[in-house]
Amino acid sequence: MEVFLKEVKFPSTKHTYIEDITDKVNSAIKKSGVKNGFVLVNSKHTTMGIVVNEIAEPNLLNDMIEHTLRHIPEDKRSTRVHKGYKNPTTDYKHRCQDNPFCNEVDEDYNAAAHIRALIFSHPSVTMPIKNGQLELGKYQQIAIFEHDGRDGKGKNPVRQRTIQIWIYKAEEIKNLK
Repeated sequence: MEVFLKEVKFPSTKHTYIEDITDKVNSAIKKSGVKNGFVLVNSKHTTMGIVVNEIAEPNLLNDMIEHTLRHIPEDKRSTRVHKGYKNPTTDYKHRCQDNPFCNEVDEDYNAAAHIRALIFSHPSVTMPIKNGQLELGKYQQIAIFEHDGRDGKGKNPVRQRTIQIWIYKAEEIKNLK
């Protein structure tokens, strides 16, 4: 089996957003030369996931983001919460420092970002490749859904993110009748 890998690395400085990566995926497919197969798009992070949805409509993206923020309360200690914060808050117990694998100095409390990523996005998605490009429905696009980007202020470092695009080649497609 022939497999190709493209890693896309970028800083994530805005807290919550959805960004279309369909062109990046199709570009990697084109570069690989794969005509038919599958592509697996993977986030290497627990607070940023992958979604397949209608991404071209900005009002829908805003609705999706606002829905996630309203339905999963932010930690009261989070740097996102300020006097005019309009979404609900709560008390979570999570702190990065409690994780023995955490080696960051982090003043933010991001339990809500972990929960949002778990409920509203996926660690990875797999989509078919046909005739050298993604086989998507009319309104489908692939996007990242970031739930915990950082602006680098205070002790909270800018999030450096990695998306992996795994491309698997199929020998042929046989249509079943």
